[in-house]
Amino acid sequence: MRRMLAVLCAFVVVAISAAQSPATAAQQTSGGTPTLTGVLEGSRSVVFNTATDSCELIDIPDAPARAFRDYQGTVHLIAAHYIMRQDVGPALGSVKHSCDVVYNSAHDPNPADYNDSTWLDSFFSIDGRQIVALGHMEYHGWEHPGECNSQNYTPACWYNADTFHLSNDGGYHYKSFPAPANYMVGLPFKYVVNDGPEGYSVDTNIVQSGGWYYAMVTDWNWPPNCTGQPGHKCLVPFGASPIRTSNLLDATSWRAWNGTDFSVSFVDPYLGPVQHREDHVYTPVPYMFYVNALNVYEPTGLFVATLWDPWNTAYGPEGLYLSTSTDLVNWTLPTLVVAQADLLAKEPPGNWSYAYFSLLDPNSSDANFSGIGDSAYVYYVRSDEDHPPYVRVLFRQPVKLTLN
Repeated sequence: MRRMLAVLCAFVVVAISAAQSPATAAQQTSGGTPTLTGVLEGSRSVVFNTATDSCELIDIPDAPARAFRDYQGTVHLIAAHYIMRQDVGPALGSVKHSCDVVYNSAHDPNPADYNDSTWLDSFFSIDGRQIVALGHMEYHGWEHPGECNSQNYTPACWYNADTFHLSNDGGYHYKSFPAPANYMVGLPFKYVVNDGPEGYSVDTNIVQSGGWYYAMVTDWNWPPNCTGQPGHKCLVPFGASPIRTSNLLDATSWRAWNGTDFSVSFVDPYLGPVQHREDHVYTPVPYMFYVNALNVYEPTGLFVATLWDPWNTAYGPEGLYLSTSTDLVNWTLPTLVVAQADLLAKEPPGNWSYAYFSLLDPNSSDANFSGIGDSAYVYYVRSDEDHPPYVRVLFRQPVKLTLN
């Protein structure tokens, strides 16, 4: 996704200090929650290589890998782009890339339609035929005349929300809905030319527990350069929040954390004036600054967050981390799986970057592969920064997990 790592790098350190430091967060987490440590084992293998597997130039892995089984038992593996294709096969380890387009973005120039460039990156198979997909919608103002003072990417003209999509054929085609029926998660603020806000984005898969479906939303602090201090109030504080619903087919039913309970509703600002807009902005939870994926550790039922921080030392050395929780609100201090420097040290000469880490277990009892055991695979994308953005490889590597 057009997360634009270089741009994020420029402001994310300030945003973290403004939102919550790790030391402060540690005081809010439960000290009795077990942690998971992970160790990479063996060698990595190629799942998708743009040099050999792409069906067109922009057929690239551009989101964390997700997977589910359909009603025929076929596994669908997706690392979405805004023109979405998928890998399919009888098992997670034997999927093959298909050139069939599963979803194509509309690039609608009206921000009120929430239908510009969309990455379907959160999936949940209800019965193998009905597959719910949450779409990370990016409104690119610079691509639409009159909607930006620049014709090149700028975060000031970048507006994010999440939209609702549905497949009724097992995940081979996804239906979109016209606004406002597509609106699921977003800010109570309209798009403003050259002034943000940048918005909300669901960047994880969906997990189920106790009659609820959960995901994690991330955001960008706004107005720009706000610190949360007097005179520099953040209308949108930087960080992440869990969201949940009991009905995946009702796009309006998702609620976020407000610091006490799941009561923050999401309102579409284009439907009319929004009263008390602060009531529709979530409260961030500790440590979820760079969350890519959620899992359920099947031996205990613990929630596990996969975190990738390549920019600074918010958790420790730049790298891949795991955090655990019993309620998706209180999270343990993230534990390092592998440092970015150690990954780079094993690469051939070049200019490499990494993104989109997720855990998938081929032995999961869950049709949505959200469950993991002691042995799983970490999936991630390596990009060649000497030839951006189309030279990429989706890898997977075994990881051994240990409960502490």
